[in-house]
Amino acid sequence: MQNNNISGLIIGQNTIYLDKVASTNDYLRELMSKFTPLAEGTAILAEEQFQGKGQRGSVWVSEPGKNLTTSILLKPYFLPIAQQFALSATIAIAVAKWLQCKTEQDVAVKWPNDIYAGNKKIAGILIENKLKGNSIESSIVGIGININQINFDTTTTITSLAVLTGKTNYVIKDLAIELFKSIQQEYNNLFSQSWSQLLAYYNELLFWKGQERPFLVAGEEKQGIIQAVGIDGRLQVLIEDKLQQFEIKEISHLIS
Repeated sequence: MQNNNISGLIIGQNTIYLDKVASTNDYLRELMSKFTPLAEGTAILAEEQFQGKGQRGSVWVSEPGKNLTTSILLKPYFLPIAQQFALSATIAIAVAKWLQCKTEQDVAVKWPNDIYAGNKKIAGILIENKLKGNSIESSIVGIGININQINFDTTTTITSLAVLTGKTNYVIKDLAIELFKSIQQEYNNLFSQSWSQLLAYYNELLFWKGQERPFLVAGEEKQGIIQAVGIDGRLQVLIEDKLQQFEIKEISHLIS
């Protein structure tokens, strides 16, 4: 990677506000197809997203007007395809750092990029990359963060800033500006620092690291201890005294 900042980029400087949309990621992709080139850092911020997508084909359900749902266009041309996970880790770090400033709960990253406060999920990230040659031409970074919502179907595994702090009057647009600044800082770090430096910090934030916990592997429940995430983005877990490495979808945390 190069050793200077990304000049001129201000994430969220061009923010499109929507009352209601099926998916902010899909909306941004449609904009990209109509307006070429769409400026890097363009963001979509929606009051309501009713078909939001999560990792592993899941659906992100959000109560209208209560949460932060956004998608951001980035163009990480400086990243080789083999280091796609570096962008995922960078965004996770940015969201986790920002949330840590908002709550006294410990904030962690559940591999690959769900954000947890304590033992409950508070945010999800879905990044969709468009590849060209040996590099990444563009990335749509979708982020959903539970803010003012207090009622959930699965309250045992999901939380929000309102639940954690007792405040229910957060101004979503103001929080989005703060979040964009955090992403800007970490994205600049991705551009200027080595991937190994960022990975070390990502591993410090890793959910369940060093703890014996249950996982689902090839349809079987197994006890394992997360060691780290490797530079290739694979999760390294000690299972039955053997260090094993997993791609996304090959292993799942079993959270009750």
